Amino acid sequence: MNIGVLINTYNRTDDTKINLEIIRNVWNKSKFLRDIKIVHTFSGKKEWYNKKYLEDDLVVIKNSWHFQGASDLIDVGIKTFINKYKNIDYVIVLASDTWLIKPLYIERLLVEMKNKQLWLSTCAWGLPDQNNIIIVGAALDFFIIDLKWVKKYRMFPLNYGSFQKKYGALFAYQRMTHALPEKLFLARYAEAVSRAENTLGIATKTAIDKILMLKDREPVHSHVDNFGAPIRKMYYPKIGLLMHHEPTPKKEILKNEKISEGKYIKKLLLNKDLSYYNNGITKMKHDCN
Repeated sequence: MNIGVLINTYNRTDDTKINLEIIRNVWNKSKFLRDIKIVHTFSGKKEWYNKKYLEDDLVVIKNSWHFQGASDLIDVGIKTFINKYKNIDYVIVLASDTWLIKPLYIERLLVEMKNKQLWLSTCAWGLPDQNNIIIVGAALDFFIIDLKWVKKYRMFPLNYGSFQKKYGALFAYQRMTHALPEKLFLARYAEAVSRAENTLGIATKTAIDKILMLKDREPVHSHVDNFGAPIRKMYYPKIGLLMHHEPTPKKEILKNEKISEGKYIKKLLLNKDLSYYNNGITKMKHDCN
């Protein structure tokens, strides 16, 4: 199998650099993950990230607001893979702060997707009492796609901006401020499945059957806070998935897992003052990807 990784970043640049070091230095323990092509899409300020590090391609685009920004980064990254790396079979898509430190878990997912001829691997973006992927949408911080399949059946681009512009009044009518990327992603996938199945309607059952569901990280959110915001789980030790927005918990996990190879990993491990990290950003904001 030929594997690609897409990392998308707005301002979490230290997270990205460590993510790259993990992919290059930890994932290579798996025979499937030793010759990975990495595309990094970036929409932040030039001074935050002005040259390639360990990625094969650095694609810089203009930043837009949070939801469209994240979708645009995914769109341009998938387009780069389709146009430049035609031999790639599967693309693993990761947000900048989403690290996977257990390569054997990734290998297992890829082998299962290939053996069962599945087109997508993701999970519901849900809560303990609301976790139907059709209702809540699919996780975009970590998913895997069959690149040749999505190219053939035109799953991308998501085109979030044009979708929001076209249906903005409908969202306002329904007392919603915007489209949710997680739901739009699932809708685009279902449309592609309908093309693959040559059906006039949306082939919902086939679409779900062709997803390798990441049950090991469900539910993604543990509860809703006092302000009505869903609170995401940040660490899944069994599968080696960590997504903390603050550097300190990640630092401790890297120490415990004896992961130390890489310039920026060493910097994180050796520094007591972490105010430098991600240019001082410690909490998720609506303009952060």
